[in-house]
Amino acid sequence: MERLSDIGEDALIDRLVAGLPLGPDVVAGPGDDCAVIATHDPDRWELLKTDCLVEGVHFTTDTEPEKVGWKALCRSLSDIAAMGGDPRSALVTLAVPARRDLATVEGWYRGLRRAAERFGVSIVGGETSSLPDQLDTAFLSVTVTGTVWRERCLFRSGARNGDLIAVTGRLGGSFASGRHLDFVPRLREGAWLANADGFRPTAMMDLSDGLAKDLPRLAKASGDLGWRLDLDALPCHPGCDAAQAIGDGEDYELLMTLPPQFAENLLTAWETDFPDTSLTLIGEITPDIQTPLTGGWDHFKIDPA
Repeated sequence: MERLSDIGEDALIDRLVAGLPLGPDVVAGPGDDCAVIATHDPDRWELLKTDCLVEGVHFTTDTEPEKVGWKALCRSLSDIAAMGGDPRSALVTLAVPARRDLATVEGWYRGLRRAAERFGVSIVGGETSSLPDQLDTAFLSVTVTGTVWRERCLFRSGARNGDLIAVTGRLGGSFASGRHLDFVPRLREGAWLANADGFRPTAMMDLSDGLAKDLPRLAKASGDLGWRLDLDALPCHPGCDAAQAIGDGEDYELLMTLPPQFAENLLTAWETDFPDTSLTLIGEITPDIQTPLTGGWDHFKIDPA
């Protein structure tokens, strides 16, 4: 019997979405940070994204409840940022055992409300369900809608051979340090990049599963390209090394590619507008893989005993 752990997350998704119906209004379906839908608006597309937090996977019973709610919404907002979009509305689905204490659940919603108010999102509904008490777990699933200018939408599929690879912020140690619970999604930075005339990225995506998982996804989406990384250039958090920057995940930064002739102007403008957030060149897109990567987050990976 073939198990999910035998094929991994990416291969599972490829199997599940193969042959799914996609109408003529679908600009981008499964495989990018958000689904992109054409509407009657001649200037803007609609963005759709859903993400979930599972107790025991993304947080524990000891995690401060308000931080759980903050992360639940901000994970989806990070994907909106990767498309260069603006968030609009959210739906929240909650499943929890009936014996769970009310104060914890109310704390989750305080975090959701705080994030929604911070980033201008309307929480317009959702669903609640009970789980069997013996499961002793819970999950929150958040679906976010947004919009993006049609001519400015950034996809993960536009990288080209010779493009430089860049990343915002610093990488590594997010889960161990707790940064994954209070990160700020790069919405302002994503919109700025999407509207950067003269040096827009050719491709961009949310960096959540680690460079080891997400860079290959960007390269594959762009035509089965490869990459070369300068490991000494990786912007590591203090106390982290290159292996952690590549494999830890949960960074929620923006990973992008850009033509080399744009790099100097982009970095100069970035430093002016975002002096407190680094933008670092870490490598280049190549015809084949020159820097093998290991690590990253896979939901269906089982570590050998």
